[in-house]
Amino acid sequence: MTRLLVIDDEPLILETIGLAFPDYDVTTCEDAKSGIDAFLAATPDVVLCDIRLPDMSGMELFEKLHRVDAKIPIILMTGHGTAGTAIEAMQRGAFEYVLKPLDPDTLIPLVKNAADTSRMTRVPTVMPIDQAEDEADDSATDLLIGQCAAMQEVYRSIGRVARQDVTVLILGDSGTGKEVIARAIYHYSSRSNGRFLAINCAAIPEQLLESELFGHEKGAFTGADHKRIGKFELCNEGTLFLDEIGDMTPLMQTKILRVLQDQTFERVGGSDTVRSNTRVIAATNRNLEQAIEDKQFRSDLFYRLNVYTIHLPPLCERGDDIRLLANHFIRRFANELGKPLTGIAPEAMDQLMSYRWPGNVRELQSVIKHALLEATGPVIVPAFLPDFLRATSTSSRSTEPNTLRQEFAKLTSERLQAGSYDIHRELVSLAERQIFAEVLEYTDGNLTQAAKRLGITRTTLRARLEALGMSVERSATLEQR
Repeated sequence: MTRLLVIDDEPLILETIGLAFPDYDVTTCEDAKSGIDAFLAATPDVVLCDIRLPDMSGMELFEKLHRVDAKIPIILMTGHGTAGTAIEAMQRGAFEYVLKPLDPDTLIPLVKNAADTSRMTRVPTVMPIDQAEDEADDSATDLLIGQCAAMQEVYRSIGRVARQDVTVLILGDSGTGKEVIARAIYHYSSRSNGRFLAINCAAIPEQLLESELFGHEKGAFTGADHKRIGKFELCNEGTLFLDEIGDMTPLMQTKILRVLQDQTFERVGGSDTVRSNTRVIAATNRNLEQAIEDKQFRSDLFYRLNVYTIHLPPLCERGDDIRLLANHFIRRFANELGKPLTGIAPEAMDQLMSYRWPGNVRELQSVIKHALLEATGPVIVPAFLPDFLRATSTSSRSTEPNTLRQEFAKLTSERLQAGSYDIHRELVSLAERQIFAEVLEYTDGNLTQAAKRLGITRTTLRARLEALGMSVERSATLEQR
C-alpha cells in the first residue's frame, strides 16, 4: 500500500486529503517536528507539505527531508501569494506544487504520478547475476526475468552501458518491458542517487508534451495560470526515460535534438535559457530507420539517440522464459491479491507456452492476474485462463505443431530409408539453413541484427553460415556455395 505523509496545520486539509486517498496509508501531521519524526519512523512514498507551518517554514522543512532522502517526491501546497517560493523549491528538487484551495481532480493524479515515480526511483531493478530468481524477494525488487540467449545479451548490454554516461536507445515491441530495462540502466548507473522520471511521448498532445518536458511560464498559453518546471529541469543530474519517442512530432524531435546537443532549452513562453545535465534513455516500438525513409523521424536525432542500442526480443521468441515469467507473476500477484496459490497445472502451462503472445510480457501479466482472480483452488488449471487464450492455444496445437511434426517425421523417414547414419546433423543443418535464410532476409542481410534476433553472437552466426556453405551477398540474398 502506498504510504502518504501529509504535513499541514489545517485540520480540514488533513481530513480532506485522508478522504481523497482511501486506498493509501495516510499519515497526517500538524507541524514540522512531528512531520520529520513520521518521515524518519516510516519512510513514506510521497510527502504532501504546506509551505507555511507553525514551527518552521515549508522550505526549511523541505530542505531537511530532501537531505534525508532525495528520492522521495515532495509535493508542496501553497497559497497564491507564495508560488514563487514553491517554484524555488522545485528548482532545488521538489516534485511539484499545488495551489490552495486544493482541487481533487488535480491532486489525486498528481499524487499517483508521484507514487509511481517514487517506486521507479527507489525500488531496484535486479539482474539475475548470481541470485536464483526463485530465491529473490519479489516485493523488494523488480526482477529482470529470463535465461534465453537473447535476454542474456540484454543483461550484458546493461552491464556495458549503465555506468557510461551516454544516451541509450531501447528497441522492442509493445509490452516487452522497455521501461524495466531503462530502470535497470538507471539503478546500475552513477546517477542512481538522482531522479528517474518517465514520460510516454505517445500519450500526450504536442503542446502539453512540450510543457511536460521543458516547463512553461505563467501566461504562456490558455490555462497556464502559473509557472511550471519541466521534466528536463527536474531531472538535472538524473535520468529521463522518453518512452515511445518514435511517435514524437517533427517539432518536438527538433527540440529534443537541441537538448541532446547543447543541454539547453527554453520554457514554453519564456526566453531565458535553462541548462540541464540529464541523461536520456529513449525507447520505441517503431522501426526508426524505416521512419527516417518515410520522412517521419529525423535522421540527426536518430544518430544522437543511437549511441548505444538494446534490442528486446518478443516474448514468443523467448522459449522457456514464458515458464519463468509465469511462475514469477503467480508468486507476485498471489501475494498482492491474497490468494494462496501454490503453482500452475502442467496443462495450463502448456497452453501458456503454445500461445503467440502478441501483447508480450504485459499480456502475460494480465493473463496471470485474470487466472488468479478466477482461481477457486491452490493451483491454476486451464479453466481459470481467459477464453481467448484457451481457444487460440487449442487451435495452435491442432494445426501448426502437428504440421511441423509431420514434416520432420517425413524427413526422418526419408533419411532412414536412404540408409543415413547422420540423421541428427542432417536435420539440424536443414532447420538451421531455413531459419538463417528467413531471419537474414528479414534483416536485409544485416548480420548484427540477424544474430540479435536469433539470440546468438555474430561470430557464431558467421561460423554456422560458413559451415552450412551459405553466404550473404550485398543485396541481402542468400546463396549456397
